[in-house]
Amino acid sequence: MKIALIVIAVVLICVGWLMPMLGLKAGDNPVTQSPADVGVSFKSIQIDSDGLTLEGWWIEADQPHSVIIWLHGAGSSRISKFFDTLGFYKTASEQGYSVLTFDQRNAGNSEYSDGYMRLGAVEWRDAMAAREWVRQEQPSDLPVILIGLSMGGATAVYALENGLEANGLVLFDPLLNTPDSLRLGGWVGYGLPPWFFQPMAWFATRFWSLRYGDDDALAVAKSLATPSLLLQNKNDPITRSKWSEEAAEANERINIAFVPDIDPSSPCLADKGRWGTHAAAYHCHPTWTMEQLDAFRASITADPGPLAQGQSLDSP
Repeated sequence: MKIALIVIAVVLICVGWLMPMLGLKAGDNPVTQSPADVGVSFKSIQIDSDGLTLEGWWIEADQPHSVIIWLHGAGSSRISKFFDTLGFYKTASEQGYSVLTFDQRNAGNSEYSDGYMRLGAVEWRDAMAAREWVRQEQPSDLPVILIGLSMGGATAVYALENGLEANGLVLFDPLLNTPDSLRLGGWVGYGLPPWFFQPMAWFATRFWSLRYGDDDALAVAKSLATPSLLLQNKNDPITRSKWSEEAAEANERINIAFVPDIDPSSPCLADKGRWGTHAAAYHCHPTWTMEQLDAFRASITADPGPLAQGQSLDSP
């Protein structure tokens, strides 16, 4: 009996402490490339967020018609080879989008707090700080489009919930259901079945200040009034399409478009392994992606709507 209790205690310690610690630990991913590598002029900038210095780039279009604030995913930085962010910044700036992109806390070259990701639950403050940087350093009447990739989608949603002002929101394969993505992330990272990571997801959401249930990004997205576009891979293995579809069905301000099919043998998926089509929209379908973005920009410019700045549909 005593041995059994010891075994149970060890298992609980591993599941409740060790696994979330490993899963949420921010990796060492310094930014070693720059827009100059793809022939794009840029300015290195710093953003203060909660006393932390965030490192980023300001890429100004020659004749800008709008501003993008880019929010990266978990375990990544302003550079993502999965998405081909440098290619995206180049194309976007050439097509009239000025871009602010930066490393959130505990990522890239930005300062670390405790060295652990909170999957948007804390990082939204960095998005708020970035928006304030644009307001102070690049004041204009240009529409601002907040773009979130994977975890960056949750970061964006929480920032809008807390009053960030933006004319539009674009989400690529957004993290909307935190426990579900933690389970699937375990499978992607370690190859073990998702059910094995169910206890880890439970402990992580309750003891690591992550949001879940009625407080998760999905619930928040359903009530946002900001005009939004979800670009979703139907077969995404980690941020499942069903959650984006549920958000779009519940909120008339959200439009959803599905990324065209991607052949598993396509070079744009090389070396991705179990990550599959996650965060691959631009890398695999750059023209289609920019067409969706341009059409969305045109729609919010023509009709920004009565509640375009982060308010809830339930707001008075």
